[in-house]
Amino acid sequence: MFSFRSDSRLDSDIYHHVKRHHQDLLNKATEIDNLHNVLQLTEEKISNLSYSMDKVKCKVQVPFESLQQHIIRFRHLQVTAEVLRKIARIALLVKRVQARGSDLSKLSGYLNEIDYLFSSMDWKGIHILESYKRTVDQSREDMINQAWGLINASYELANQAQLGLGLQVFQHFGMLSEVIVELIQKWKTEFEESLVDAIDVEKLTQRVRSRQPKVSGAAGGPGRASLPGSGGQAAAFHVAMWTSLDGTVDRLERFLLHCRLLGLTLLKQRDTVPGAVSIHPVCRIGDSVDSHPSLAELLLDELLQNESRAVSGKLRTTLVLLFTSVHVRSHQLNIDPALFESIPPQSSDPSALLPQQRAAQSVLLDFCTDLKANEGFLGWASDMLSDHLSKAASQSSQIREPLHGEYPKLLKLLLDLERRLRQTQLFSDSDVSNLRLDGAPLTGQPGAQDEQLHQQRQKLPVCILRALSPFETAYLSRSLSRLFDRVAMVFSPTTSSNSSIPDTNDVDGIVQNAVNELAYATVHYDLLYKVSRNVAKMIALFASKVEGLITVGQSAEQCVDAPTPGQQNNIRLVNLLCAFGTQIELTCNRRLRNLPVLKNAPTNDVHSPFDVIQEALKTSLNSLCVSILDPLLRSVGEVVLEILETMHGESFNETEPRNTGSQYMENLKQFVSLVRRQHLSGLTRSSRVGGINTSLSAEPRLARFCDGCFFCGEIALQEAIRPHLRRWIDAFLIHISLVRPLSEAGRMQLATDCVEFAAALNPLSMSNMELSLSELVPEHYIQLCALKPYLITSTEEIVGVFTKPEKTVGPTKLDRCIPPSLICQHLFSRAPAEIRSPHEAVGWSVVQYVKWLQSGRSEAERMAFLRNGLAVYTREVEMRQQREYAPIYLQLRAFLQHQPGDPEKLSRPEPSTTGT
Repeated sequence: MFSFRSDSRLDSDIYHHVKRHHQDLLNKATEIDNLHNVLQLTEEKISNLSYSMDKVKCKVQVPFESLQQHIIRFRHLQVTAEVLRKIARIALLVKRVQARGSDLSKLSGYLNEIDYLFSSMDWKGIHILESYKRTVDQSREDMINQAWGLINASYELANQAQLGLGLQVFQHFGMLSEVIVELIQKWKTEFEESLVDAIDVEKLTQRVRSRQPKVSGAAGGPGRASLPGSGGQAAAFHVAMWTSLDGTVDRLERFLLHCRLLGLTLLKQRDTVPGAVSIHPVCRIGDSVDSHPSLAELLLDELLQNESRAVSGKLRTTLVLLFTSVHVRSHQLNIDPALFESIPPQSSDPSALLPQQRAAQSVLLDFCTDLKANEGFLGWASDMLSDHLSKAASQSSQIREPLHGEYPKLLKLLLDLERRLRQTQLFSDSDVSNLRLDGAPLTGQPGAQDEQLHQQRQKLPVCILRALSPFETAYLSRSLSRLFDRVAMVFSPTTSSNSSIPDTNDVDGIVQNAVNELAYATVHYDLLYKVSRNVAKMIALFASKVEGLITVGQSAEQCVDAPTPGQQNNIRLVNLLCAFGTQIELTCNRRLRNLPVLKNAPTNDVHSPFDVIQEALKTSLNSLCVSILDPLLRSVGEVVLEILETMHGESFNETEPRNTGSQYMENLKQFVSLVRRQHLSGLTRSSRVGGINTSLSAEPRLARFCDGCFFCGEIALQEAIRPHLRRWIDAFLIHISLVRPLSEAGRMQLATDCVEFAAALNPLSMSNMELSLSELVPEHYIQLCALKPYLITSTEEIVGVFTKPEKTVGPTKLDRCIPPSLICQHLFSRAPAEIRSPHEAVGWSVVQYVKWLQSGRSEAERMAFLRNGLAVYTREVEMRQQREYAPIYLQLRAFLQHQPGDPEKLSRPEPSTTGT
């Protein structure tokens, strides 16, 4: 019942829907009928077209097949003609090759072209070509053998033309890269094998045994003959080792010449044979614009184009080594701009390069980096030398001993190598100057070139210095130990006999040891300079050892009683230091001064080896001599100052001149004579020290004597006493200016004392060397002599000299080298008692005032103190309400007003000196 109702409803819905869309349904049915008719018509037209095409196809097929057959025949004719042309060319070239012409380069070029022709066609099965191929292969083998013969002969004769011809042959055969790699590897192998054999302990020991004659009846048990480190066998072992190393260095020289000749030839030789297949490299070397590339450029192009090949790594290493050996720099590699043509102008990203170009650029950048870091064949050989020698030295004491102990021999081997290389034409000429390849190692001017070569000969290459550095360090350490051991042995208590001070033989032994070390180092300037620094350290050690023997304390300072053993010991030490220094200086000058190694010193070297030694002598020995004598001289100075203070206890106010000299001056003369006789007579005076005549009679001046080491004890005394003499003369001048009351006769006596004072100090100088006070302390001696005229000159004349210097006042010539404060103090001494001395005005004693003046007071401070003393007198006059001043007051006032300072206290009007 339910299903019947649903069907009825569905029918009803369909009916109503068809009724609403009746017209649309009719239209759709009509369109479908029309479309059927159109499709039927189109199908008929397609059938007609297909039938027409079949007819056309039948008409065209026969001509097409005929034309296709003609084309095939034409192609076969073209290939046949090309093959025939190549066969004709091969036949012509084979005939030329078989003619065996003398120009090997052209013949190899012909073979190169023949190989190219064979590679461009399928020749197998063609009997004539197979025959030609066998002939070509045989000729190729013959030419390869001839090329190797040319290369080997060219190294013996240094013939660049032969070497270039042989290399060009291999370039034509496409074997140049393999040949270059093989040559370099062969030289490396031969050098390394030679080096290993030269330091092989077993082989060296067998060589020593074979050279030693057999002794009949001698025991030949195991181990008896295998002791190269004992006795004479050690020396024979060392000789054998140095002989082997000499041969190794000779072989290294030969390989370096070969390598340089090979590099220069690769850079200069160009492939100009017409028949050779031309190649346009992407990288050019130098500024050359030749259309024909050099062999080096072809090798570099091969490296850039074939980086993936197995041989490319070895080729790259070989080219870097060769280019560095002839000083080709990375900035001289010019890239072909075509390599970067594919980069878009808007982009600078390297990733925009084509893969092949990007790979070539990367290879070239790596090549340039390696070129900057490489040091050529010599750098490689130096590294090998350093590695093998260091390894052998660490493993065997028999090898280590000669390498460390006889390092100058190793250095001399390499110096001779460098000298011989520089003397050869290959190294003396400018590197490939016609290509302007080098970064200007030598200038074009002959004078500058000679100077630059001269400078190059003075310094070993950095790679050699780096290889020698550990052995040089070990040798210098041993050298310093030998120098120190000799000094330590001399000062050892077990070797000293009765005295702890070394004798002449000990000093001679130390000096001879030092000179021997310097003589061993004369193979090279730098080594001599470093050994001289060791000698300077040895001198400092000697000085420190002597310093430990110095007697100090009260026993070394007393100067009144007889000399103590400590003082005698100190005098002997001074003589020892002078003898030691003089022996070293004179022996070095005599034995080493004119050696050629010193004449070739670098021009920019400020200090020579002997300057280093001389500076050490002056710094260590001279200063120590002065310090040894200084305590005694200080004590002498204290007594001298005490004696000078006693002059104020004597009267200088007499009206009549004395018949005898001053008592204090007599005491001073006696004391100085006593010191010279008892305490200083032990110092060496003779110009012959240690048996060597110094010949110092010409220009005997202290400046010349003290330019180097003190050559005798007296010279040391003169240098040590100079500051004390200055102080004593200053004190004497001050005391003279402070003496009061003072009459005219007293002033005459003081003037006489000035002369006597110089005579009293004269025993302390070297009269036999014409060294007087005028040479030791010239400025103070001039002041001492200049004070005498002031003492006998009137007050008016003295004041006139300082207030009116442009006028000549009085008949006496007065020198103004004396400080004005000293003259002013003397003028105070001429004043009456009412004008007290400035130091008395402040309650100081003479001793206190002298110490104050000698404590480093400036002239301005002294003048201020004197003005204060005159100001005190002015205030006292005002307090006493005096109507007049002492007559000398105006002269003192005028003197002080004309001196630099602050004369404010003396500038105001003062009462008149005459009564009203």
